[in-house]
Amino acid sequence: MNIGRLIFGGLIAAIVYFIGDGVVHGALLKDHWASVLGAIHVDSEKALHTPAIFGIYDLIKGFAAVWIYAAIRPRFGAGAGTAAIAGVITWLVAIPLPLIGLLPMKFFPAEFVGLWAAYAIVPMVIGALVGAWIYRE
Repeated sequence: MNIGRLIFGGLIAAIVYFIGDGVVHGALLKDHWASVLGAIHVDSEKALHTPAIFGIYDLIKGFAAVWIYAAIRPRFGAGAGTAAIAGVITWLVAIPLPLIGLLPMKFFPAEFVGLWAAYAIVPMVIGALVGAWIYRE
């Protein structure tokens, strides 16, 4: 495993994830966030503008996606298909799985969870593709 390329690919994937999350949460889900956070008296404008925490989360996702790609590459082969698989695996673990676990607490409406998961898969796969493109053995 090429650690240098893994780190560089993970950083680039994290940038894609950070931008993608900005679009997903700051534009596509903005009204839903205002409703959810308004119900608990939290200003959505302030809550959604904490880039340091989101940056760390996206960095972890970026490293995870490229690490998964590097790990499954010997079995599935190098390329976009394997990178897409790594992106979907990362998406499953980082987005819908934790959200499904929160559904019984009724904090997030099921429709919101579904939209969040559906919108988030696009940047997750794109980030994995970009990060994997950088990765070389």
